[in-house]
Amino acid sequence: MNTSALITKQVEKIPSGIIFSSRDFFLKPNSMEAVSATFSRLASKGIIKRFSKGKYFKPTEGMFGEVPLQENEILNSILKENGKILGYLSGTVAYNKMGLTTQISNEYTIATYEFRKPIQKGRIRAKFVKAYADIEENNIPLLQLLDSIKDINNIPGIDANAALELIKIKVKALALKEVKALTQLALKYPPATRALTGALLELLEYPTLSKKLLMSLNFLSKYKLGLIEKTLPNRNNWKIE
Repeated sequence: MNTSALITKQVEKIPSGIIFSSRDFFLKPNSMEAVSATFSRLASKGIIKRFSKGKYFKPTEGMFGEVPLQENEILNSILKENGKILGYLSGTVAYNKMGLTTQISNEYTIATYEFRKPIQKGRIRAKFVKAYADIEENNIPLLQLLDSIKDINNIPGIDANAALELIKIKVKALALKEVKALTQLALKYPPATRALTGALLELLEYPTLSKKLLMSLNFLSKYKLGLIEKTLPNRNNWKIE
């Protein structure tokens, strides 16, 4: 069986509505030209459709025509490539899922290593922001938590003090191993985030970990976050206003 026939056979086995690329096929390293030619031929016949550069999908036909790709499928194609995580959800969508806001957004915020221009893929509109620490499957919830601390004044539909009360509950619920990981990740975030994370850890009686964050700060700096003493009783220790 030649390469083109082999690719066609493998495409037939892929469910409709699933985004794929040549890297999803088990082929010889020198067969990329044949892959591209076969994909172009299948696309011209309408068997597959181009999603983005190098990525395709088999369209799903419904009663009223072609069924749009599922949002999760589009998101996964943006967040992962060849099994490697490229980014994670942050911003309003993430904070809504965390229960920090009831606001919803029709634009996804994705934290990535490299700057990327905003994109529109099907019904998905996404903008990209900086990821401050290494992204791994198991640390994404911690990164999202740190992002919410960083964005404490910019979470829609809730003020900083109310948001902090909810964040405090989430940090308190973490296991010690997770708190240690949170501290290490926080060290890569901006100073105001490190200060507020350290203040929370001090408040929750993690003195060693909070001190690690305190030592990373410039003792002359002040952080204007609009947080009151009732919400953060130890704010003066961290020069948080």
